[in-house]
Order: sequence, then structure tokens, then C-alpha cells
Amino acid sequence: MRVIWMAAIFLLLSMAVAAQRPPSKEEGKVAAELMQLELDIGQANIRRDKAFFERVEADEFIFTDSSGGITTKAQDVASLDNSPGEFSLVSYVADEMKVNVYGDTAVVTGRVTTVSKGKDREITNRSRFTDVFVKRNGRWQIVAGHSSRIRDPQK
Repeated sequence: MRVIWMAAIFLLLSMAVAAQRPPSKEEGKVAAELMQLELDIGQANIRRDKAFFERVEADEFIFTDSSGGITTKAQDVASLDNSPGEFSLVSYVADEMKVNVYGDTAVVTGRVTTVSKGKDREITNRSRFTDVFVKRNGRWQIVAGHSSRIRDPQK
């Protein structure tokens, strides 16, 4: 019986070590590709690049904002036809990104800092995001996204 317990412990420890292995060269390549895609999403937001979002967002794309509101691909793309309003996005910086790859699916998490400028003031917002991508026909498409605002510390 003792041998069975020791074998079980050895197996569990082996599995834990295997789970902590560094990413493969291919996983590193995919991670770099998806982090660049996140940066491209930021620039496309600044440019209000409708064609970019039509290509990158999957037809079933759904975005959930921090208040629980949802936006579909159709709504998101259509919103780019409207005026940006009083404030224009001038900076979109994504950092602290981490990519987990599961075959043809990947989850990217990170932080975004945006700056929007109005006529007489500037607004900076920080948020955490989670984006889910699926590889289809050789390219990554975002199928789901979520963003939660990082609150400023109480003063």
C-alpha cells in the first residue's frame, strides 16, 4: 500500500512540474502575435478603423463592459460611423499582458491606459481586460472581450 501512495505522490509532483514548464517556442510566437494584435486593436481604436474591426472581430463577438452592458460586433462596428462625441481617443497603451494558449483558442489578459481629449480637458482611464481569440483560416479573431475599470485610489 505504501508503494501505491508513493507512486501517486510522485505522479502528482511530476504533473505539477510539467504544468510549470516554460512556454514552447511556438507558444511564445503565438503570444507575441496576440500581444501585437492587442496593440493593433489600440491603434485601430484611435483611428476608428472600421475595416480593421470588421476583420478582427468574429461574427459572434460580444464585449461585456464593467457595468454589465454588452455590445455585439454589429453594434461595435456601426458605432464607428458615429461622431466620437465631445472627447477623442488620443492614446491607447496596453501593457501587463499575459497570453494563455489552448490550441486554436487563446486568452489574453492585461491592462489598458487610455487618454481622451476634449476641447478644454483630458481624461485618463485605466482598465483590466480579458480577450478570447480563436484561430480561424490561419488568423486570430476575437470572439469575446471584457473590460473592468481600475478605480483611482481614494484620497
